[in-house]
Amino acid sequence: MSNNPFVLNQLLHLTNENYQKDANYAIAKIMLDHFHELPQMTIQEAADLCFVSTASISRFVRYLGYSGFSEFKISCEKSIGIEADYSNEVKKAGKEDLLPIYSRFTEQVLQNIEISFKNLDIEQLDRICIRMKSADRIAVFGLEFSSLIGEHIQSRLARMGKIVDTGLDLNEQIEIASRLTEHSVVLLITMEGGYLYRNSDILDILEKAGCYTIVFTINPQIKLLQFADEILVCGHANYNTEARVSLLYEVEMLLMHYSISFFQNH
Repeated sequence: MSNNPFVLNQLLHLTNENYQKDANYAIAKIMLDHFHELPQMTIQEAADLCFVSTASISRFVRYLGYSGFSEFKISCEKSIGIEADYSNEVKKAGKEDLLPIYSRFTEQVLQNIEISFKNLDIEQLDRICIRMKSADRIAVFGLEFSSLIGEHIQSRLARMGKIVDTGLDLNEQIEIASRLTEHSVVLLITMEGGYLYRNSDILDILEKAGCYTIVFTINPQIKLLQFADEILVCGHANYNTEARVSLLYEVEMLLMHYSISFFQNH
């Protein structure tokens, strides 16, 4: 996991999901409290901070998928360097700017949802749901907010008797992808296409496996989408993360269609 910039998500996930509150939980919790200091620390300083040995820190970062503490620190620094997903207009907004900004945001969300609805194709949803129903495996790929949507899909489909795999980071997703077959279905979430350009290894695995791939995006014209079997359009704008809302709308439409088709009593 060389220089993975999503290490913050890994630490958050570890503290959220570790109900036993073991040693890894304790280390992750302290590291989160001092996250901005980690890039400047030595492994000894990190060990002292967490009240453990340097060997325990080494085991912890290897557990997260890093080769050592140095690589872990680089990833922390990269993660700190990622700014919020908002435009400069929002970042520099004064109090007098808020109402117009929120008004435009709301209008854009509604336009995105309207576009999603206009692109709604019942026959396409039928095709996708039939594939999902018969799939030997279903996987959801995406990062950051998309991974949270993946967990939502996983939870809802589990209630309808269908197990879904989703990985928090690229290493987990590569491992999941390696188990997929031509009878598997992949839901790939990439609002503006960045996932496609940064993760060619996963795309190569999916193409070789011959998976049935459904892509959620606001940019259906990307050349790299030629491999996709189905594209679900989630609007056209993501200037200030508006597409997150329309993505959830599109996902809910698909889950509703699956439920109506295969889960509810007729």
